[in-house]
Amino acid sequence: MNRSFDDAKAQGVYQRINIYEKTRQYWAIAKSRAAEIDYVLGVYHGIVRSVIKVDSYDWTFYDEEKKVRFNKERCCFHGTLIADSPYLNKDVSDYPFGSGGAIRYIP
Repeated sequence: MNRSFDDAKAQGVYQRINIYEKTRQYWAIAKSRAAEIDYVLGVYHGIVRSVIKVDSYDWTFYDEEKKVRFNKERCCFHGTLIADSPYLNKDVSDYPFGSGGAIRYIP
């Protein structure tokens, strides 16, 4: 979410209309992992800015609006933005990233 959170700096496929869209779209994750995810957290500079309770997800190679094709299939989550989540505004910078990616799996 670091590339899409700041509207003044976001470009191309990272420009999105609201915090929900910024959080839910275009995750490069393993298909086997998507079914295990209950919440998606939008993190900007180590602080949780949004939380989505996942109801469903789908896969795409293409952003229709920006006319951008991805080199591998991306996951788009659908769900409910949780405005009163206890995770909001929490510092999660101590959680380690996976192998250099932007995804953290928290048990």
